[in-house]
Formats: sequence, structure tokens, C-alpha cells
Amino acid sequence: MLVSDLINETNLIPDLQASDRPSAYRVMVQNLATHGFVKTDMVDTILTSLQAREDKMTTAMGGGFALPHATIPKLPKLTTLLARSPKGIPCDAVDGKIVTIFFLILVPPDQNQTHLQTLATVAKFFNRRGVKSKILQATGTPEILALLRSP
Repeated sequence: MLVSDLINETNLIPDLQASDRPSAYRVMVQNLATHGFVKTDMVDTILTSLQAREDKMTTAMGGGFALPHATIPKLPKLTTLLARSPKGIPCDAVDGKIVTIFFLILVPPDQNQTHLQTLATVAKFFNRRGVKSKILQATGTPEILALLRSP
């Protein structure tokens, strides 16, 4: 599995407009509903699950990166979204920095192995030197997608 297999122009938000974590998550999940990745009637359940995960421990990993993830009942398959927030959003990150890149991962309850594999793949990719800064400097969706495909 590659990060580039998980993101395309419909589940990428190059300029996330939100002022806090709950509104950021709402915009991201609404985008998934708008593009048919999740059913509209699942939006509130997904947001509740994401908040429950944050209540356990922040998914803001530090270095301006957050990896929100949750197991969602009745979700048919792995669903992901990448959002870039050039201004940054406060998310109680472990290093106190604002988050500028979010990689959202939603999985069905019966796909624990897929969940762990996806988390590992995404974390490894975004820990590569310079990846986050290149994504922040990218001029738009095509350039971001090209960066995700870079070896």
C-alpha cells in the first residue's frame, strides 16, 4: 500500500478553512460525504467517533502533522482524506505546534489489520525528511498529488 493509492483529487482538501479541530473534522467528513465516500447520515457518527478517539489521546503527532483515525460501524471500506491548512489549526499537539497537515483514516470495525497497516504507511511517509514542508509549499492539488507519488 502506498499513500498515493489512498488520495486523489476528490479526497484532498488543499486549503482547509477551519479555526479549530472540531470544525476541521466537520469540513473533512462533510467533504467525504459530498464526494460519496461516506453516506450523509453517517457524518455525525463519524464526528462522534473521531472526538472519542481524541478524548483518549491527541492524534496531533507533532511537527504540524495530525493523523486522526477511528473505527466506524457500518462503514463499507477504508476511507481516507488529506487536508492541508496553511494557516494551521490548534489541536493540542504533543509538541504544542499548530497542525497544518491532516491525514484522516476511517476504517470498518472488522478491518483492524488494514487500520494498523494504513496508520504505519502514512506515518512512515510523512516522517520522511522534507515531505511536510514540500506539501505545504505546493501550489495546489496536482502538485500535492505528485508529491504523494514521489518515491
